[in-house]
Amino acid sequence: MRPVLRGDPPTDATGKAIVFSHYREARDFLIERIGDYCSYCEVCLHGSIHVEHVRPKKPNPDLKTVWTNFLLACDNCNSVKGDFDVVLSDYLWPDTDNTTLAFDYHVDEPPRVSQTLKAAHQQLAINTIQLTGLDRVPGHPDFSARDRRWQKRKEAWGVAILARKALAENPTDQLRESIVHNAVSRGFWSVWVAVFHDDNEMRRRLLKWFPGTAISECFDAGGVPKPRPGGQI
Repeated sequence: MRPVLRGDPPTDATGKAIVFSHYREARDFLIERIGDYCSYCEVCLHGSIHVEHVRPKKPNPDLKTVWTNFLLACDNCNSVKGDFDVVLSDYLWPDTDNTTLAFDYHVDEPPRVSQTLKAAHQQLAINTIQLTGLDRVPGHPDFSARDRRWQKRKEAWGVAILARKALAENPTDQLRESIVHNAVSRGFWSVWVAVFHDDNEMRRRLLKWFPGTAISECFDAGGVPKPRPGGQI
């Protein structure tokens, strides 16, 4: 799960923080800040983009139009998360934690909880997967045929693996740029980072070109993940 930097509330022409009358007004600002990707499963959203409330708006109407309560989500992650109110400290969040440290990605599988986490943090990661249904693949008791996140993630794995093979045969700067553009257009940042885990140059480019990745907060100068200041991990 990609850690993102939403930043301070957007401002108007006079420099004042914008007060949203409806949460949908924040959509374009969020896309500009963190890209048109689901903040949880990482699919590229293209058209169907939901302004996601970290703490759901129904049980928390006072947070309905609050910038710091906004992320972006796909139909599936948004609907699975639903109106279930959350205690923020019971989960890991891409806008406050370095979620790169929380999950491992393996080919054609849903995200797994990283075994390098402390036991308490492992439980938070489990909670996060269950909250958003990131483990829902065919065979899961709650899987729906309408949920195509697993399929899109599998497609990204296939393209990323082919790209790695092509780069091994033709390690040019032009091909690296092409691969990054392909990754940005498809989403699933964590998949691409996993495929190129031992290629520091590709990892650097993937960090740079996905908009809104929390680089300075979550990675050292060599691109190695580090705990996020103020986060749980």
